[in-house]
Amino acid sequence: MKHLLLIADDEGRRTIELQTSSSSIGRDARNSIVLNSPEISRQHAVLLRLPSSVDDEHRFRIIDGNFQGKPSTNGLLINGVPKFSHDLCHGDAIVFAASVDAHYFAVEDSSDTAWLFSGEDAAALDYMKTCAVQRPLAMEERAVDDGMNEASLERLASFPELFPHPIIEISLAGELTYLNPAALKQFPALQTSKLAHPLLEGVIELVKADQQRQSTRQVKIGDRTFEEALNYIAQSDLVRIYLLDITSRRQAEEVMKALHRKLEIEFENRTRQFNDATNRLKREEKALLASHATNRALLNALPDPMFRIDANGQFVNIKIPKQHTLPFDPELCLNKMLADIWPLNVAQLMQNGIQQALVSTEIQVLDLQFPDTNVHFEARIAVSAQDEVMVIFRDITERKQSEADIRGALERQRELNEMKTQFVSMTSHEFRTPLTTILSSAELLEHYSEQWEKEKQLQYLQKIKVATKHMIELLNDVLLINKTEAGRLEFNPQPLVLNDFCKEVIEAIQVTTDTHTIQMHSQLCNAPMQLDRKLMRHILTNLLTNAVNYSPHGGEILLTVTHQNQEITLVVEDYGIGIPEESQATLFDSFVRGSNVGRISGTGLGLAIVKKSVDLHRGRIDCRSKVGEGTTFVVDLPLITS
Repeated sequence: MKHLLLIADDEGRRTIELQTSSSSIGRDARNSIVLNSPEISRQHAVLLRLPSSVDDEHRFRIIDGNFQGKPSTNGLLINGVPKFSHDLCHGDAIVFAASVDAHYFAVEDSSDTAWLFSGEDAAALDYMKTCAVQRPLAMEERAVDDGMNEASLERLASFPELFPHPIIEISLAGELTYLNPAALKQFPALQTSKLAHPLLEGVIELVKADQQRQSTRQVKIGDRTFEEALNYIAQSDLVRIYLLDITSRRQAEEVMKALHRKLEIEFENRTRQFNDATNRLKREEKALLASHATNRALLNALPDPMFRIDANGQFVNIKIPKQHTLPFDPELCLNKMLADIWPLNVAQLMQNGIQQALVSTEIQVLDLQFPDTNVHFEARIAVSAQDEVMVIFRDITERKQSEADIRGALERQRELNEMKTQFVSMTSHEFRTPLTTILSSAELLEHYSEQWEKEKQLQYLQKIKVATKHMIELLNDVLLINKTEAGRLEFNPQPLVLNDFCKEVIEAIQVTTDTHTIQMHSQLCNAPMQLDRKLMRHILTNLLTNAVNYSPHGGEILLTVTHQNQEITLVVEDYGIGIPEESQATLFDSFVRGSNVGRISGTGLGLAIVKKSVDLHRGRIDCRSKVGEGTTFVVDLPLITS
């Protein structure tokens, strides 16, 4: 089937074959079909591709205006009649703005159109009218709309071909009449399953039972949840279904419900006493209306500061207990205005609450915090007389702190979950290499040990030993960082000769490399100092080992130790790959490594352990690094003098 549009405008005559998609018509060069005439609007009309409900072909509806529904300036005529919307039929004559003529034809035989595309023969129009396609018309095709009826407006508003979410149309008789491209892509089985598909089960019954034009429901397919908006179009007896995937929203709602319930449980015990006091206060307020003496007694019994304030914000009366935490002198309030006693922002907030209470006659509750204080107050405002309120202050600092503690606990839980994820990622990566070495070496020994000399057997046994030692070191680092996070790593200072200790650590690391030279410069005497031996080993071993690992081409590594102003300073310098500036902010976080480490093995725990060890000494650590030039770590540790 070919759909043709023969156009005559200021540029001459031409023939355009319409494609199987919606398009725009207008003077602007960005339109799918450009009409060359100054009387044509920039976006004059829309050709909307519509599926046919009676066969596999499609048809076109021409609609005056652009995709946003704005009509053209000079309109259009179909067969001599002004139209807003029209379903094109073979032979239709179209006039755009009384200046551009066009004719629409739908033909099946391509030989009928071979000579037509030259656009040179005006007799083509008469000939093409004899090539009409004979096919049955659906009800919606026979009911050509002469004006801006509701069905045209609904079609124009939706543009289902362009809509990114699935759209389905079915008739009340159960016939599947339309699927937009999004529906075809996401649910290809709809074309064969039809009403048996979970998306369409019960739709007809629901629409008939409700007798409503619009309704919604939710449908679950596998692990996905969809919201269906059902729209009954009475003019064509169709049900249009809009689908929206709400799986993520439902999951988020479930998480929020669980968290909300958890917070509710935490707050119930803490707020029960307060709620009981509030209920008691309401009962006491009713009793005040019956007896002035009782009112006075009850007011005196309340432990909270109370103020009577008029509608203008002037203090009329006060009642202050002997013990209170108010950040201002209540005795100075009487006959003064709110803004005279309180900061302007707090006074304005209270004035707004007073006005709201007087208008609604309902109790207003405000959360107040005065500047430069850590005390939080809850102010309950109740109408006590015409143009007057009673304000009761209650210190809720403890409750606010509890809320902050709960939020902190939730944040800590989130951080722990992230750390668990990072741990799994690290272990799966770092343990793979030594485990592979152990397995391959063991298999080779199992199958070939009898054929090998003892020296070769010892070589593979040594590989197993080194890989096992590496795994033990990894586990020890993980256990150590877990111990520090749990606050179980202790600081136990003992007398330590730091010069000898540093040489011991250097010797242990030097034997692991034959491409690096570790030099030590010390200004210390050999007198013992109060330091934690285990923590110092963590600090020196990790810093020096990192210097070796991240200097892949070898070279000199320098350890400098000085003593000044009751502090020991350790400086470790290397000339390795350096640390990128963007990675230095998270340098001491667990499981975090620089972006330029490449294939260099590591867990991201070494510097985190160093930082924890320095903190337990109440010391400081600083890093200076430049990519390609090297890295310097400076550790300052205060000495214990007593």
